[in-house]
Amino acid sequence: MGLAIIIGILIFLLSITVYSGIWPPVDTVASESMTHSDYWTYGTMNVGDIVFVKKVTSVPGPIITYVVGRERGFSTYGEYGNVILYKNPEGETIIHRAMFYLSWNNGFPVVQGYNNQSWMKVTRAYVLIYDVGFSHRNLVVYLKNMVNESGFITVGDFNLAYRGIYNASLNAYEAADQNVGITNAPVNAHNIIGVAFWDIPWFGLIKLNILGLYGQWPYSNEVAKNSYDFLFATIVVILALIFMPYDRIYEKSRKYKK
Repeated sequence: MGLAIIIGILIFLLSITVYSGIWPPVDTVASESMTHSDYWTYGTMNVGDIVFVKKVTSVPGPIITYVVGRERGFSTYGEYGNVILYKNPEGETIIHRAMFYLSWNNGFPVVQGYNNQSWMKVTRAYVLIYDVGFSHRNLVVYLKNMVNESGFITVGDFNLAYRGIYNASLNAYEAADQNVGITNAPVNAHNIIGVAFWDIPWFGLIKLNILGLYGQWPYSNEVAKNSYDFLFATIVVILALIFMPYDRIYEKSRKYKK
């Protein structure tokens, strides 16, 4: 039985890799920038989640942004739109939400999916989106340093809710990666890795703690308060399933039937 479980896992991983189109087909959420709570929360991204990634080779491609998702009612990981993975100029992998796809027409910004919605405003200087995320904050994205540059504008759910820079005149928060120093330009086909499509909770904490032993994981204090409890409980259940004496149980059940 244990061997059958291992074979099943290997077949599953092979199938995921083929579907993903990249190797490795996973990454790990290392910080709280996408979390929604101090406690592990189902349906959202949490520190230690192993995220499965589908390769993306063109933009906007198949990615559904927050703006488009809000119109369609499409959401992933607790909010409208897809979560994407990309490389910033320092070579770090960033896992954040694609808020909107930005392009330009004669020096004026064009936002994919914008149709004069009441909850959004587009000007030459900024894009303003009202009532965003679980914090219901207004998000402002300044475009001064992005003129004629196309790509996705990205935001961490947690960053908007708790780390945004407040602009009193607009009653909105500055939190886009392109405005707060996480990256310096919209995410385009050259630096995008893929789109998150599934995740396994907790087990990435094993890798992260190993990295922490070598000083390569500075975010250990950002793990949700009950994540380790869930991890240890799940490991116990898995080991029990692998090493359970199924033959003995079967024999005993046959004796009882006689």
